[in-house]
Amino acid sequence: RRVREAVVSTQSTGAVWRSCADYDEGRRNTYYASIGKLYGAIAANENASNAVQVFGGNGYNKDYPVEKLMRDAKIFQIYEGTDQIQKLIISREHMTKYM
Repeated sequence: RRVREAVVSTQSTGAVWRSCADYDEGRRNTYYASIGKLYGAIAANENASNAVQVFGGNGYNKDYPVEKLMRDAKIFQIYEGTDQIQKLIISREHMTKYM
């Protein structure tokens, strides 16, 4: 778990670019695509949660756009492969590549 978290935090910046470059060159891009998806979902949820905190109780009120941002951010964890699946892929690919 710690290795996976370290990989995601250190590789997240260039993961999307590397994934696109690998795809363009016909190489398998599973590893970097999963890092990008996982980090994007984590960042979206953390930022949406912080925005809700700023608005306090109104953050859950449909009159404020922050409520929709929170719902939209949560779908990133579910829609493009759950966080758990992305973590499994990253762990498997990392072990295959580096161990």
